[in-house]
Amino acid sequence: MSRIATSSVPKLALVHAILLIACAISTFPIFRVVAISFRNTDTVASSAHQSFPPRGEATAGDYVKFITDAILPKDLIDAIRSPKTEKPAETVAPAESAAPAAADDPFAELDEASAQVGERAWYSNYTDLFTRYLFLQWIYNSLIISISASLIGVFLAATAAYAFARFDFPGKRFASGFMFMTQMIPGPLMIIPVYLVIKSLNLGNTYAGLVIAMSVTTLPFSIMVLKGYFETVPKSLEEAARVDGCTAASAFFRILLPLSTPALAIAFLFAFTYAWSEFLLASTLIDDVALRPWTLGLMEFSGSYDARWGLFAAGSVVIALPSMALFLYSSKYVVSGLTVGSVKG
Repeated sequence: MSRIATSSVPKLALVHAILLIACAISTFPIFRVVAISFRNTDTVASSAHQSFPPRGEATAGDYVKFITDAILPKDLIDAIRSPKTEKPAETVAPAESAAPAAADDPFAELDEASAQVGERAWYSNYTDLFTRYLFLQWIYNSLIISISASLIGVFLAATAAYAFARFDFPGKRFASGFMFMTQMIPGPLMIIPVYLVIKSLNLGNTYAGLVIAMSVTTLPFSIMVLKGYFETVPKSLEEAARVDGCTAASAFFRILLPLSTPALAIAFLFAFTYAWSEFLLASTLIDDVALRPWTLGLMEFSGSYDARWGLFAAGSVVIALPSMALFLYSSKYVVSGLTVGSVKG
């Protein structure tokens, strides 16, 4: 026994080392985004560039320093170590003397913006996000679109799954197979047909058009999950309800749906996650800035000539926090919802 235990120690250490390396690699982008959100990163502002040693001359310490500088929020750490003291008010030169210099220098405004960015506080990206931009409006738009699309999609999926699980009708096998085959079609190929349909309904650049497009996109997966679960619910429960005077619709809403909470939860979470992070459909159907979801709103910070990566990263962090909290809270429903209906009997 001691030999077996001794021989298994190196294997166990190797497995833990591999897992730690994989965890570090997978979480590196997260720490990198958080670090950038606290930095005054802007293409307008000039930042000091530290060159990395040439190939073959870099040491292990150089790599450690490079990774540490990449993932640590240096502005936040510097602010904690040495809080800024208020500077005395400086005298400002008269406007008449500064006007000729600004007129002669076409880059005076860029230089002034660069100086202002360099003096900003470590939390300026977050304050600017909520005070100078329509970030709250973008979050509100995403919530309205995601919740509406999820509710409509789950309702349609539940009714369709009930029909596939309980009724026999001509073409049932073909309809079921064809619906699931649509999952094999890449999403970008559906953009043009969806756009033409939404445009023909005069719903372009509206909440309704985007909600309709997103609600039908997740239907095949939701129907598959709900159909598998409905088939595990005994028909005797619905038959007993029918004997007591319930109609088929009443038995569906009052008996079957309350018993299908885990499957409904996974269908809703899947539809909500998809609608919350959808970019391609939103960029195709929405033009108005006030109607944009957050996925489109953040693109304003990464233009062709001016990329404000600090604001982009701050917005990503704010968006990720509620999403992570929702996933952690609902993870048990996700696991149980994916396994329901897999085993009958």
